[in-house]
Amino acid sequence: VIVTIGTPSAQSMVAATRKIPIVFAAVTDPVAAKLVTSWEPSKTNVTGVSDELPLQPQIDLMKQVVPNLKTVGYVYSPGEINSTVVLGQLQSLLAKDGITVAAAPAQRTTDVPMATKSLQGKADLIYTSLDNNVVSAYESMYKVAKDMKMPLVASDTGSVKRGAAVALGVNYHELGTATGKIVGRILKGEQAGNIAPQRMTADQLDLMVSKSHAAEQGITFSEQLLKQAKLVD
Repeated sequence: VIVTIGTPSAQSMVAATRKIPIVFAAVTDPVAAKLVTSWEPSKTNVTGVSDELPLQPQIDLMKQVVPNLKTVGYVYSPGEINSTVVLGQLQSLLAKDGITVAAAPAQRTTDVPMATKSLQGKADLIYTSLDNNVVSAYESMYKVAKDMKMPLVASDTGSVKRGAAVALGVNYHELGTATGKIVGRILKGEQAGNIAPQRMTADQLDLMVSKSHAAEQGITFSEQLLKQAKLVD
C-alpha cells in the first residue's frame, strides 16, 4: 500500500501506478484533484481520507470574530486546485449573507507577504485555507497582518502557534487514525476500489485561539468564543 499526504504527492502516485493500492490523506477535494471520479467507491486502486472542511462553521466563526463582517480576504495559490475550489465555495456561501471575498493570489511562497499586504483597506479579516504555499509562509503573513491590524482566521490549527488569531480545523490525529484503518482493511485483503473515500465531520473539528495574536491584530474574543475553544493560548 502507498500512503500519500497532500494533493501533489497523491496526484504523482496515482499517475505512477494503477496496480498498487493508494490511500491518500489530507487531500481537500480528491474529485477536483482527479484522484477519484466521485465520493463513491472508485473501483480503481485509489481511496483515502479528505481533510475537506465544512465551510459553514468557518463562516460562523468569522462572523464571531468580526460581527459586522463585510469582506473576507483570501490569500491563495491559483495553481493549487484545493485552494481554488475553496475560493468558489466561499464566494457562493458568503454571497448569501451579503459578504464579498477579496481574493489575493500568491503563486509562490515568496509572494504571500505582498498578497497579504494588498488586502489592506479591502477586507475585515483574512481567511486561510489548507493552501500549501500559504501555510508554508504563515510567519511572513502574520508579520504583515500584525502591522495592518488585520485578523487572521485559519483552517489549520497549527497556524495559531505561527500567527493566526483563531483556527477551526481538522483534528489530524483523528484523520491519521482513519487513514490507518483503511490501510489495515487493504492489508487484510479488501480492495481499495471497494472502499469509499471518507470526509471528516463537523464534530471532529478543533477550535484554537490565541489571545495575544488577536490583540496584535486588533480584536478581542468574546467569552462565548473562548469557552468553545479546545485550546486558548
